[in-house]
Amino acid sequence: MNVNAVFSKYSISPLRNLNFGPMQYSEQTTRTFELRNEGLFDFKYAICDFLNEEEKKKIRDERQKEMEERLAGKEEEKEDVKVKPKKAEPKAAKGKGKAEPIPDGSVVNVTQYTVQPAIGSVAPGSAAVISVTFNAQGAKFYDSTLAIDIANRDPTDQADGIPFQLAAESSIPGINT
Repeated sequence: MNVNAVFSKYSISPLRNLNFGPMQYSEQTTRTFELRNEGLFDFKYAICDFLNEEEKKKIRDERQKEMEERLAGKEEEKEDVKVKPKKAEPKAAKGKGKAEPIPDGSVVNVTQYTVQPAIGSVAPGSAAVISVTFNAQGAKFYDSTLAIDIANRDPTDQADGIPFQLAAESSIPGINT
């Protein structure tokens, strides 16, 4: 018997950041980036503020819980096959009791940026297009970093989430004399 363990494979385009450039006060602009699944299996993703440790911990805990449920399900299947091979009906009923998958969607606000969808899943060979909207307020440079978490990726690959930078400058037009 051969076993091949694989991690989720992905690519992000553009690679590291979105730069909105200078914008006039009260303008709003939307840019997008792409999260592509280059692996063999679907993967879930979640996006949050890189500085929000509480949200990152919540995502890590959720991923850990999913892994434990999957492993527990595999152990139950093995026991069912060994003890009572005719136990197919209770398994079907048990599947209905599981929590519904998280719907793609959700919005995350990071300073003046709105990111959506902030959670979702991507099928192999497909991509999720993530929209980031910047709302210019005041005369200020806004530099923020998102944490992108992809389920089942190599644990040595950015354990705190894949950093993705956002940059924009809001300005109030005027004439200096």
